[in-house]
Amino acid sequence: MNITSNSQLLASLNGLIDPNQRQQQQALQDRQLKQENDKQAAEQSRQAAQDSGRQNRIEANRDALKKLQDRLKADNIEKLKSEFSVGNASVDNSDGQNQGVNLNLRESLGSSKPVDSRPGQIIDIRV
Repeated sequence: MNITSNSQLLASLNGLIDPNQRQQQQALQDRQLKQENDKQAAEQSRQAAQDSGRQNRIEANRDALKKLQDRLKADNIEKLKSEFSVGNASVDNSDGQNQGVNLNLRESLGSSKPVDSRPGQIIDIRV
């Protein structure tokens, strides 16, 4: 019998030696393939669960950040309103009149108060 390095010839010889070994080897390969597929399926489901949980945490963080920004915005608006009302009260108290915001604060310096006709008008004040 002539033995060569041909893999097909070796496979056929192995098949002739033990036909049950071929079936056992195929069954082993099938089990390994099934185990590998089960591992991949488990990994994919675990990854999907992690992605879902991660996405939920991201959404929760976004919602919390939006609420925090809205609260800070409201607090800042209230703070500005309170400062603005305090500013109005101090201007009103210094003038003794209830005119609102004094756009030209230089008016209140002189004894004779010039009349400004438009906001932002520059008025000559003699001291």
